[in-house]
Amino acid sequence: MGRLMCCGALKTVALNQVVKKYGFDGLIVGVRQDEEGSRSKERIFSERDQKDKWDYTNQPPELWDEFKTDFPKGHHIRVHPLLHWTELDIWEYIQRENVPIIDLYFAKNHRRYRSLGCAPCTGSVPSDAKNVSEIIAELKGTNVSERAGRAQDKEDAYAMQKLRQAGYM
Repeated sequence: MGRLMCCGALKTVALNQVVKKYGFDGLIVGVRQDEEGSRSKERIFSERDQKDKWDYTNQPPELWDEFKTDFPKGHHIRVHPLLHWTELDIWEYIQRENVPIIDLYFAKNHRRYRSLGCAPCTGSVPSDAKNVSEIIAELKGTNVSERAGRAQDKEDAYAMQKLRQAGYM
């Protein structure tokens, strides 16, 4: 099974089933525009149709903090409050607020995870950052993508856009 098919089954289909089962009108999601190219097409309030599809070609403008929040019955929205944050913003917030995090983000044997997902798709990246301060310093000096360790991004350049269009987070 290819990565795109695997992620579709484990993440997209499962999420869509939960939305339908519980009749959610909206989901609060922690994605950021800088994580991956297709996420840059998102809006703070992002509509999904009755079949959980995302029309990335028809996104309303969100100018001057004016948001479209009225959607047709049967549709749901994904609310992305962190959309304009960066990876560095997240780590600086974690440091400032002393947010506890799992140790997978800290280097062991000169490798750490910058982005976590399912086991088959998530890989580590070279790093010696063993605490939040070192991660922040590392991020200020790197040009390596946060998702450099993600297998599905290597398999298909448009994998995330295809998944998101079908309802993936």
